[in-house]
Amino acid sequence: MSEKTENVKKLIESLTPLELQSLASYLRSKISRHPLEEKWDITYELILDAIHRSQDIVQRGVRGVIAEAVFEAKVLPTIKGWQSVSFVGDLPYDFKIRSGKREIRIQLKLQRTQAGQPLTRPFFGPDTFIVEVQKTRSGTKRKGKKTASKITSKSAPIEPEKTRPYQFGDFDIIAVNMQPSTRDWTRFMYTVGRWLMPRAKDKKLIEIMQPVSRNRSEFWTDNIEECIDWFMSGKKKLIFDVKAAKKKLLAERETRKAARREHGRSLVEGKQTSGATK
Repeated sequence: MSEKTENVKKLIESLTPLELQSLASYLRSKISRHPLEEKWDITYELILDAIHRSQDIVQRGVRGVIAEAVFEAKVLPTIKGWQSVSFVGDLPYDFKIRSGKREIRIQLKLQRTQAGQPLTRPFFGPDTFIVEVQKTRSGTKRKGKKTASKITSKSAPIEPEKTRPYQFGDFDIIAVNMQPSTRDWTRFMYTVGRWLMPRAKDKKLIEIMQPVSRNRSEFWTDNIEECIDWFMSGKKKLIFDVKAAKKKLLAERETRKAARREHGRSLVEGKQTSGATK
């Protein structure tokens, strides 16, 4: 750093807040604007103000885009032996990487929040948060096809098919940005897409609310290369067994009930013994 720059820094340190604001405005006029500022013909301050005053759902969308940008800048370039593949279109994954003839599709989600706080569900355990695995935009499409000649007033309506859920096979790996709980945009947890929980009524669809571990486990890792190895191995796992968890919860409740009954009997017997002694 030059002596001139150091002198300028010292001078800046001596300025009042009002003088600093004036200097900042002057410097902004000397520095090229961000492409989005140019495109929208507006300053970044007003863009940030608009986001700040927007509803939670809007801010979640912006934060999701930020998570994608961080992943692209900080994670993709570090994956050894794999190259990022560009693509166009509204596809059920956010990134694609290639190594030789092998390709892996990666879906990126931001850890779910509620009222600005990381969302948890005690049912999934104490060391887990929640990630919402469904498409941002909702919609429906008509199932099947009918020709105009076959459609009559007595025809049963064609049931619309929801397009917001993800199906197994839509992506290979899910990357969850953990910034809401870690305050670190570069912190991600990864698991294999086919290991996610299915919906109870349709096993082809991925359940919406999925538990994501805050720490490394046999199902989640903070190392994407390890997750790639998991995916390439073809191993079959399930990140959370709902039936087993419900069975365990029911057993624990029965154990507590039995303990309360036993405690009640002990109190009654104690009172009876005390009365007989008197």
